Amino acid sequence: MTLLRKTRCAVALLCLCALAACGAGTHGPRTGTPAIDHLALAVDKKVIQLVRTKNDSAALTLTAFYSDGTKRVLPPSSAVFTVNTKKASGEVAVAMVDGDRVIPKEGGIATIEAEITQGGKAFRAATDVVVAPFYRDYHQTLVLKLFMGMEGTPVERIEKEPLFQKPRDVLCTFEEALEVIRKTDNLTRGIPKIIYLVGWQKGGHDHGYPAWDEVNPRMKRARDATALDSLRWLIREARQYNTTVSLHINMVDAYRQSPLWDEYAAKDCFAKDENGQLLVAGIQMQGEDMYNVVYPKEWEAGLAQRRIDGLIAMIPELKEGHTIHIDVFIAQRDNGKPISPWHAKPENGGLTPDKYVETQRKIFHYWRDRGFDVTGEGIFWAHPPGEGFTGLQAMSWWYPDDKKYQMEVPECLMARGRTHRDGDGDFRFGSSMHGEEIWQQDKDAMPGFLGMFCRTTLPWYYLSRLERVKLEKDTLYYSDGVVARTEDGKRIIRKGDFILREDDNLFVPALWKEKEIVAYSGTGYENKTWQLPADWRNVADVDLYRITLAGGIALRQAVPTNGAKLTLSLEEGEAVFIVPAGTQIAGSK
Repeated sequence: MTLLRKTRCAVALLCLCALAACGAGTHGPRTGTPAIDHLALAVDKKVIQLVRTKNDSAALTLTAFYSDGTKRVLPPSSAVFTVNTKKASGEVAVAMVDGDRVIPKEGGIATIEAEITQGGKAFRAATDVVVAPFYRDYHQTLVLKLFMGMEGTPVERIEKEPLFQKPRDVLCTFEEALEVIRKTDNLTRGIPKIIYLVGWQKGGHDHGYPAWDEVNPRMKRARDATALDSLRWLIREARQYNTTVSLHINMVDAYRQSPLWDEYAAKDCFAKDENGQLLVAGIQMQGEDMYNVVYPKEWEAGLAQRRIDGLIAMIPELKEGHTIHIDVFIAQRDNGKPISPWHAKPENGGLTPDKYVETQRKIFHYWRDRGFDVTGEGIFWAHPPGEGFTGLQAMSWWYPDDKKYQMEVPECLMARGRTHRDGDGDFRFGSSMHGEEIWQQDKDAMPGFLGMFCRTTLPWYYLSRLERVKLEKDTLYYSDGVVARTEDGKRIIRKGDFILREDDNLFVPALWKEKEIVAYSGTGYENKTWQLPADWRNVADVDLYRITLAGGIALRQAVPTNGAKLTLSLEEGEAVFIVPAGTQIAGSK
């Protein structure tokens, strides 16, 4: 492991009697103090909040284990502490030690090491802590996008895509969006959700950039004076359905039709080719060439800060949700090519991809200082090698299928959307879902939404609360005794005799509810018996409800749990939720 930055937190210069008193004397064997065999360092919590909990910290406990079998808790002053950054964008110092407390400084993972010398021999112990710099728990939230609309005629390259096979100027109005959100809340049993609106601005998806100051008038409710009023109404109303509505924005693309074009061009904020001519970065709609913003120039001119502040002022409800999604937040083109070859030249500023990343970090912090987490489209895909914005970006829409990274970085520090474009991904790690494509196909019936939620988000939510301990051969071991592996050819997630997953048959506690289990079958089964989790062992009877777009429909009441087991029969693609008998179920929303 590369040590990125070290902070000396305490130097112990102790007299012989003090060392003997704590059991760590340099002459332990000669003074009668038993020799140290090994040390253990622990923290009272593995995750420290940076912005959400004021003055949050973790308490350190250093324990010495001696050759005679005894052990003692040592005072912090008896050791030298070193704090090393293990994972963090920009190699920043993640934490420091003050006495017996770990103090957070920046988002990332830090390794705390304690060292004591006895008899000329150094003894060391270490532990990791995570500093989470986010306002929201993305590893415990279903994050989705809702495509609202896109105007214009597509170029030949993309005209055969499903989106363009039907009218798409308006796929979903703000009023219709609330109905989508209501049904989604019913299907997902009220799980916390964030939905980013795509194409909410004038012209729909990817129009008008770099401007964000005009809401799409085609999405307006008839009763509202402006589309902005309708958007703000949607954000407020969605809260009753356990949903935060926010926006999908873009900070790199630009179009000549934008009202900000002339100002950005005058301040040299657009990418240019080797010869200093404006560089066309691509085209989606006929007659609408796309250009790119040069982040460092935009930042230096104060324009990035202005459009961020302007968006927040225009839609103050956004701040209550504490989240924004920046699409295509890239630092370079394919093969490391600079976004603006002209500006990359030393004589024109030397704005290489690394300089873009430096500005992006400032942008992440600017949003955070204003109360927002930033989620993004991906990590590692369009940035210098190794740059994944760990400790800055809260969630990745497309997540790398990199087992080493997933073992090193917990979900609370970088949450995921999907890992694979086809299929559900590696069941051992879990994957969430998107839903965007399903809504584009049919936002009323939402075919396949419930199944995808149950196969992916439901087990991922459960697993994401746990620590990934080790990946050994085929088996992924989690904390709390949970394992995920293939057994007899079947994909199994279990905790002892409690099985949460057997292929596409799921029986998973809905941990965002007080006491509820969701059961689902992809193929259907007859009279299958499930072991109840340990905290359900004293539940004698349960009620069963079918999960539908309209809410829960009562199926069977007071079903006995014989020996803490429940026997179910499910149709193909059917999902039910299970609660202790007599539990009051809220009416359909």
